Amino acid sequence: MSTTGRLLVFSVLIGVVGGLGAQAFIWLLEKAHDLLLVGLAHYSPPGIPSEGGNPNEVVGRFGLWLIPLATTLGGFLSGWIVFRFAPEAEGHGTDGAVKAYHHHHGEIRARVPLIKALTSAITIGSGGSAGREGPGAQISAGFGSVLAKLVGCSNDERRILMLAGVAAGLSAMFRSPLGAAVLAVEVLYGSMQFEAGALIYTMIAAVVGYAVNGAFVGYEPIFDVDPGLRFHGGQELAWYALLGVVTGAAASVLPYVFYRSRELFHKLPGPRALQPTLGGLLVGLLGVAFPQVLAGGYGWMQRAIDGSLPLWLLLVLPIAKTIAMSFTVSSGGSGGVFAPSLYVGTCLGAALATAVNLISPDTSLSVAAFAVVGMAALFSGAARTPMATMFMVVEMTGGYGLMVPAMLAVTVSYLVQVRLTRHARFPSLYEAQVPSLGDSPVHHDEYVHKVVELIHAGRARMPREATPVRLEELLRMGTSIPVEGTGRSIVLTEVREGAPAAGIPLKERPLGGDISILSILRRDRVVIPGPDVAIEEGDRIIALLTADAYDEASDSLELLGPV
Repeated sequence: MSTTGRLLVFSVLIGVVGGLGAQAFIWLLEKAHDLLLVGLAHYSPPGIPSEGGNPNEVVGRFGLWLIPLATTLGGFLSGWIVFRFAPEAEGHGTDGAVKAYHHHHGEIRARVPLIKALTSAITIGSGGSAGREGPGAQISAGFGSVLAKLVGCSNDERRILMLAGVAAGLSAMFRSPLGAAVLAVEVLYGSMQFEAGALIYTMIAAVVGYAVNGAFVGYEPIFDVDPGLRFHGGQELAWYALLGVVTGAAASVLPYVFYRSRELFHKLPGPRALQPTLGGLLVGLLGVAFPQVLAGGYGWMQRAIDGSLPLWLLLVLPIAKTIAMSFTVSSGGSGGVFAPSLYVGTCLGAALATAVNLISPDTSLSVAAFAVVGMAALFSGAARTPMATMFMVVEMTGGYGLMVPAMLAVTVSYLVQVRLTRHARFPSLYEAQVPSLGDSPVHHDEYVHKVVELIHAGRARMPREATPVRLEELLRMGTSIPVEGTGRSIVLTEVREGAPAAGIPLKERPLGGDISILSILRRDRVVIPGPDVAIEEGDRIIALLTADAYDEASDSLELLGPV
């Protein structure tokens, strides 16, 4: 069987596991919810009808005062299990899969998905403010990784099967096959680049996962939205553009709060395993004041879509949910960040429509439409995944008539978020995400290989002592390689400390027509040169240039010479 055929068969198998795994996790989550949040705190948040949930909030005879007991116990159990058996299972699982793709050849330890499922069920079931996409993605991603190892797949094939697992788990969990398939290949990078070669496999796995899960729960969208929902004329698009600005600004704050909270937790004295306990206590205390922030929050999102939440609450909940998510996941609790991000966007969209309608009753914006579009716009910026998010939210809500305003709001949100976070330490909710294909260790060697291809094609003249296996080594050792017919050579050189041009984008200080920078080696990664890229001190540059151009470049970059 061909490699493609074999990977397709494995993708189908991974899709089956993704669908069954989603059902197993939801069952586990329901049991943890009944035992901890309901059993201990006598509280149950509203559910969503598509999953058979009670749409009404249930508060026991003790009111909300026992909620901290449940969330603290959940944090303690989750922290102990994670740090005892699989420390890499802390936090949000999708980021773990992204990290495995870039840095570990797609390898995920077999125990990680099991630990992730158990601890996420405990965290969310006790009231922890997190989503279920992390465990959903890791269950099937872990299976894909383990399967690839068992059958002797190459590193590239293992990465593909791991991505197929991510797509299968997300598709089953959120009933969004197209969005999940695209998200699996888009979430890896922060600049709208994709692992296009894996898309066919993520699509197959996503479809199968969706079909298997649907056999148990049906194929209706998760949220109940009027299928006839539409935007009414071009004049509404201005309001959707404003929604994109608002959600883009919020999406730029979300990663900062999330990762800054993690840093603060890590600075605390005492064992790391106890930090989720503190996080659980804090989110429980917040939940006494705002129980709407507890657990996944799907029922409250449905209420926001229905327009049944007051404006003041819609304005407060995005802030409260962001803090609650940070208390839960940043402390080491187990769960995803997808659902909390959708929650924030839903409330912002509903708040904008409600506020405009109060100020200008003649406008009559649809709260449901703005809630749905806000859901997509917020996450598209915070996760840097505009294409996938737009598809996922439309599939999750059935709001296909909102595709045009969603396209506008998602694009504006993404552009605003990218602009506001251009110098941020944590520009995205996914820390393991890298800016582009060239920044991934998976593709590091491709740029040097291009140089080697020039040589093998006869366009560059090799030194007499060179052999094919030594070509890359020669560049690293300081040998320049002349390119016939151009008067230029390929060299590897380094930028001195204090170089005048360091830190200035190439478009603002061009190096001259006789210089072509092929790639930039920056510490442990490769940077693709472009007009907005700035050379930094200590960069090693693979360049194609003449001797005169080398002297000219040395004036601005203070090159150390071939290295």
